[in-house]
Amino acid sequence: MTLFNRRKRQRTFPLDFYGEEGSWRFIIRAEKPSEVLDAMYWRAYISCHRKDFDLLHMATDKFNYKYNYSSAEASDLHYATAGAPLRVNMMGPIVPISAILAKIHEQSEQDEVSSDSIPVIGTAHS
Repeated sequence: MTLFNRRKRQRTFPLDFYGEEGSWRFIIRAEKPSEVLDAMYWRAYISCHRKDFDLLHMATDKFNYKYNYSSAEASDLHYATAGAPLRVNMMGPIVPISAILAKIHEQSEQDEVSSDSIPVIGTAHS
C-alpha cells in the first residue's frame, strides 16, 4: 500500500488539441474533463473557419514549431535554392476552450440584443 502512495500520479489535464489551417497551427486547451468534447469540436470548426476567429488575442500562451516551407517561385529564390525546403520557426497560440466559449456566448448575447431592437417589418398589430 505504501508503494502505491509513493507512485507519481499521471497528470492528464490540461489536455491540448492541435489544429491547423495550412501552415498555421494552434492549440485549443481543455482544463477539465467537462471541456474535452467542446475543445474537440471547436478545434475542428476553427481549422475550417480560422478567419472568423482572432485566436491571437484570446491566447493565454504560445508554443513554437518548425514548418518546412518549399516553393518553386522565383520570388523565393533569395531565401533558398528553388524547390529546396526551408525550415521556418513559427509560433502558435494556445487558447483555453473557456475563452472561446465565453466569446461565443458574448457574441450570441449581442446578437440577441441587436435583434430585439430591430423592428420586424410586415407584422400587423391588432
